[in-house]
Amino acid sequence: MSGYFILYPSALPKDFLPPKKTSVPLSDALGLELTEDIFASENIPPYSVSLRDGWAVSSGCLAVLHEEAAVVNGDDPLRLGEQACRWINTGGYLPIGADAVYSSESGAKPESGKCVYPGENVLEAGSEWKKGDCLLRVSSIIGASESALLIEAGMQRVPVYARPSVAILATGHEIVENGFSPESVRHSSNAHYLQQLFCGLGLTDVSLFFAPDNAVTIADRISLLKDTYRLIVTVGGTGTGRSDMLRKAIIKAGGTPIDDGAALCSSLPFVCARLGKSSLLGLPGNPLGFAALSQRLALPLVWQAFRTDPYPRRFVSVVMGFDAEAKAGDICVQLAPHGAYIVALPIQKATGRSCVFRDMRAFIPNAGGQALPAGARVQAELFFNGLLF
Repeated sequence: MSGYFILYPSALPKDFLPPKKTSVPLSDALGLELTEDIFASENIPPYSVSLRDGWAVSSGCLAVLHEEAAVVNGDDPLRLGEQACRWINTGGYLPIGADAVYSSESGAKPESGKCVYPGENVLEAGSEWKKGDCLLRVSSIIGASESALLIEAGMQRVPVYARPSVAILATGHEIVENGFSPESVRHSSNAHYLQQLFCGLGLTDVSLFFAPDNAVTIADRISLLKDTYRLIVTVGGTGTGRSDMLRKAIIKAGGTPIDDGAALCSSLPFVCARLGKSSLLGLPGNPLGFAALSQRLALPLVWQAFRTDPYPRRFVSVVMGFDAEAKAGDICVQLAPHGAYIVALPIQKATGRSCVFRDMRAFIPNAGGQALPAGARVQAELFFNGLLF
């Protein structure tokens, strides 16, 4: 079968968008990767803590006890007098001189001669970790559990790789912002698609911008964006025709193209450039090529800019529903359930077909360029769709 779409091998320079070390408030660190080991700055708990409601006492055979002022949770420990007891609630700091808690649901004081053992109903100071203990190792990912551990340790800021800020610049005279619906125009579904994918990765600073196909206007937009965003992704204008303005605009904006897309990708043109501290990735406006390169180039690039572990991928076993020629590259397919099987069907080459966002669901990796006949069992790599992996 001919006419189906193959994304031929493509790559970006390894240092195109390197990870950037920073520190952020713990409340903003979910999903980020630590750049350093984290050590406890104090003993936890700082004082011995009661595990039960009851009476803080000195262990051993208890003589007649007189009652002193109750412990107030959160207050530093007071000293316990001789042959005395203090009422203490769960979580209260044990008084100095006390080493046990006599559990009492009724509130009655321990009877004379009653024995309790040292450490009874007590969480000892420093028993969870001591000052200088390692809490989390470098490269740990901050999830809910890690965040809870660090908040308990009193951490307010953590050293992490920063989430990159991304500007998506949609270009074209016919492109309008979402919400506008005049006739003879198109919405930038490409830009919206990529924005949602980035947000699904965990980015918190992704913005959409628009510009007509004019080198001066595009250059002005890029010049403004490069001072605020670490990565600029443009949509459209990446070809070499007379109406393709991106390369001219990059130069006008003071940027330096790294490699022409044709040298990096034999099937579709894309552009990458440096703009001071910012990087620019130019993707084609064709929805089919745009979606494929977003999955294969843009997502792994951004992921590894703030998460150094390999980009996560999910695979599913499928049956080829067509004959694929012996060509090296990723075969873009749609997936159709058929009884107990999932059948891979071809995505046809076409320009401007936004239905690819609905239909294109997976790649069949074929770096070896093997012929894949209909009926063959193969592994397909699922597209990321902005939801949890």
